Amino acid sequence: MKPTLEKLIEETIAERTPAELALGWLRYETLRRLSPRKFTELNNRNLSGENFDEMITNELLAWKETK
Repeated sequence: MKPTLEKLIEETIAERTPAELALGWLRYETLRRLSPRKFTELNNRNLSGENFDEMITNELLAWKETK
C-alpha cells in the first residue's frame, strides 16, 4: 500500500512531541529563507563534520534576534 501524505502526517504527529514538531517546523522555515550561497556554506560545513541541525538552529536564533 502506497503511503499517503495524510497518513504520514498522522504518524509524524503520533510519534513526536509538540516541541519536536515545532522545532522541526522552525528549522524548515529557516532553511526555506536561506540564500543558495548560505545553504551551500552550511552544507559544506556539514560535510566537514559540523552538525547541520545545530547550524540551522543558530541561523534561526540569529534571524529571530534581528526581528
